[in-house]
Amino acid sequence: MASTGGGRTYQKQRPTNFYAALAVIVVLGLLSIVFARHQYQSGSATTTTVAVTPAVNTTTFAGLSIAACGTVEPTLAVQAGQAGSLTAQADGVIKVAPTAAAQAGDNSNVTAFAKSYKGLTVTSSKLVVPANGSNAGLSYANGATCPAGTPDAGKKGVVSITRWTNFADKKPLVTTDPSKVKLSENALVTISFAPKGAKVSKPPATTVQAMIAAKTKQAAAASTTTTVPVSTTLPVTTTTSASTTTTTKK
Repeated sequence: MASTGGGRTYQKQRPTNFYAALAVIVVLGLLSIVFARHQYQSGSATTTTVAVTPAVNTTTFAGLSIAACGTVEPTLAVQAGQAGSLTAQADGVIKVAPTAAAQAGDNSNVTAFAKSYKGLTVTSSKLVVPANGSNAGLSYANGATCPAGTPDAGKKGVVSITRWTNFADKKPLVTTDPSKVKLSENALVTISFAPKGAKVSKPPATTVQAMIAAKTKQAAAASTTTTVPVSTTLPVTTTTSASTTTTTKK
């Protein structure tokens, strides 16, 4: 009877397609879980190799300036026989040329440069710059008072290092740890002794221009190739033909 709802006609009309669709959804769900797990495990095992810069056996240039009590000091002099991969050039340019892993990457920093430059001391609490020609040099420790005649006269200063990644960088790194300041391609660094919060300027335009000139010269030297002359003379092969004598019999 129709009121019972369980007749043969109803059984024939059961929605088999609906159950098939449910089965497909379940299978797809299981497959997606397996795939996601595989991707996660593969991703966790994948390592990303980050290029180390400055790299071993490359040559590039950075700019360095030193300021004390509001005055930009003369650039460091070129020292003969300076050892290491970081060497002072004219006009505040630092040549960066690592020859070993111990000099590359983050090891190319202000601490390493100060150790290789005779008379220069740069720590989180002290700045010592050797005499350079008419410049008598300087020595300051954190808490010292800037002398009379300087823009920051009478104010106590601290040592800090400011690094701009490149010429256009407007948000520099400011730190008191010179080992955290990398000297790499296009980097501009100012080592300063100044009151806390004082504005620190980038190395001057003369240093930037000298960096560009040094980079241009280096690129030109790298692109120069030596041409080995190749002989265009080809070996000559001589062919000798044997003469044939014909005798006519009379």
